[in-house]
Formats: sequence, C-alpha cells, structure tokens
Amino acid sequence: MSSLGTIGFHKHLVNRANQKKVKRRNSLAGLTLTSMVDMFSLLVIFLLQTFSTAPKLGSVAKGIVLPAAYSGKPLIDAPTLALTQADVYLDQKPIGTLEAILKDPSPLLTNLNLTREKWLAIHPGETFRGKISFQAHKDLPSTIVSQFMALLPSQNYSSVQMAVVAESKK
Repeated sequence: MSSLGTIGFHKHLVNRANQKKVKRRNSLAGLTLTSMVDMFSLLVIFLLQTFSTAPKLGSVAKGIVLPAAYSGKPLIDAPTLALTQADVYLDQKPIGTLEAILKDPSPLLTNLNLTREKWLAIHPGETFRGKISFQAHKDLPSTIVSQFMALLPSQNYSSVQMAVVAESKK
C-alpha cells in the first residue's frame, strides 16, 4: 500500500467501485426475460387457438328471443342462420332485412353457397353434410320461418336444427 500512495490508493478505490458498478449493471443487463416472454407467447398462442377453433355453439344472435321447448338435442357445429324480427344473419353477419330477403332471396342464397364452398375447401374429398343451425325469434310467424327453411335445401342444406331454449316440465 505504501507504493500506491494516497492519490494512487484513492484512484484504486474509485476504479474498484466503478468496476463493481459495471459488474452490477452487467448483471442487471444480463438478466434475461426470455422465459417470461416465452411463457406469455405460449399463453397467447393457446388462447388464440382455443377461441379461434371453439365452436360458437350457444351464441344467439342479437335481438332474438328463442322459443321454449321441453325436449331437444345439443346444438351442432354448423353455420347459423338467424332471423330477428327485422333482419337476417348468417353466422352473425347481416344479410339483409326480412322483407328484402323474402322478396329477393339471392343475397341469402349466395352467402349460403359461399359458406358451403368454404366448408368444401376446408374439407377436401369429403361430402358436404348439409347441416345448418336455425335461430328464429319466437314471435315470428311460422309462415316466415317456413319460407326461410324452404330456401335451405336449394343450397344443399338438408339437415336443419332449430335452436330453442330448454324449458323444464312442471
């Protein structure tokens, strides 16, 4: 220590303190968040896959009050045609008003055909099953409901399942 002298020793201490700070900074900078980022990435991927492939069963179009029934079957995973008191929806996308579609059903038929073609593109080599879920507001006249149901077979939708609300027998 005598060879360092007072000024040399002071510089030595300052250099040593600076080296400790650099090491401390390096250790903080060296702390990686890789594992946490990986975990969040996996979580996001899991959530995206879960919600993108989960069937939209049980989702009722806005503005529809389903009729009640004492018996029924679980809903099928199929496109959903929904009739409110004023509008028509296919897979929750508006197609037009009830009156307009009844006068000219071509927008509905075009969308049903596109839905069938998408299904065939996703399932190459398979025969189209022709399944469709049908939701109609409980106050719609049965004549209107039957007119829409009569349009479905023309686009190869022969298996129609009506959506209803389960009601318990008293």
